[in-house]
Amino acid sequence: MEYSAGIVSKLFWFVEARETAKLLQNHTFDEIEKMAFEENIYQQNKQDRIRRVFNVIKNRLQILPEILLEEFATTDVNSAKVILFIATIATDQLLFEFVYEVYREKLRMNDDKLEDKDFNVFFTNKTNQSSKVAGWSDSAIAKMKATYARYMYEAGLLDGTKDNKKICKVYIEPEIREALLVNNMEKYLYAMTGER
Repeated sequence: MEYSAGIVSKLFWFVEARETAKLLQNHTFDEIEKMAFEENIYQQNKQDRIRRVFNVIKNRLQILPEILLEEFATTDVNSAKVILFIATIATDQLLFEFVYEVYREKLRMNDDKLEDKDFNVFFTNKTNQSSKVAGWSDSAIAKMKATYARYMYEAGLLDGTKDNKKICKVYIEPEIREALLVNNMEKYLYAMTGER
């Protein structure tokens, strides 16, 4: 998977994704796409925005094994947010690497703060490793940092304020853990738990 800065124009869209997962119990993605345009189920005011929201949600949900898709539709809100975040990092390589290399390492070291320097070191390293990332402007990277933090707040990985980001260890339900392990998605589990 190639690095992309496209995430800055996407939101977490938890409510919309969960509604889509519930609809998938009785409908296909094609039927849901039709509903999105005809019934405006995503509450967007432009056709291109509806298409964008639908496509992002579809990509995230399609990456999930059936068991996790069902869990996402029915489990408690906190666990559902964890599942959606896993789907998000599974569809965005750079965000996954940030969570795996920075957040996971913070958990392993019992460091409960995520600081600006952590973002800076990560993006400096990626700039040195990737000509694509090296080509991004400082403002694009600043937007990436803000987007990553916002996603992590929404998923429950961070708490606190913009200037005092506290690392939160999320609880992974046993069913979710098992589903990730049996579907060869353990790297996402370990990124979220600090294991291995």
